[in-house]
Amino acid sequence: MSELRLFEFLRLNFLPDLERSADQFERFDCTSQSAKLHVELKCRRSHYETLLIEKKKFDALIAASTQLQFSPCYINSTPQGIFGFNLSKIEPSWQTELMPATTDFANTDKVEKVVGFLSVADAVNLSGAINF
Repeated sequence: MSELRLFEFLRLNFLPDLERSADQFERFDCTSQSAKLHVELKCRRSHYETLLIEKKKFDALIAASTQLQFSPCYINSTPQGIFGFNLSKIEPSWQTELMPATTDFANTDKVEKVVGFLSVADAVNLSGAINF
């Protein structure tokens, strides 16, 4: 699933006023004014029982949401479903991992990143009866 398809799924089924961020470098991907949500989207090609979030992304999403009194939301699609996390109610345990510097697969440089893992058991499953 692509981020655009995930965005359209959310807008069609849950958040009709969902709007994409105007700036591609914004700390969140979309916003719902009516639900007061800042949403970060992530699409994964494999399913994991725990889903990774970078601490820098987590902190920035919390800060931006707090400033506007919105809720920070992290939504991941995997081949087994769509999982939503209210980040204001979750504090991952953080660890440092050696990870790719960017998502650009041509760049194979590794850097240390502080990351946390979110259990899909703590998520709201948004996928319902959709086939993946």
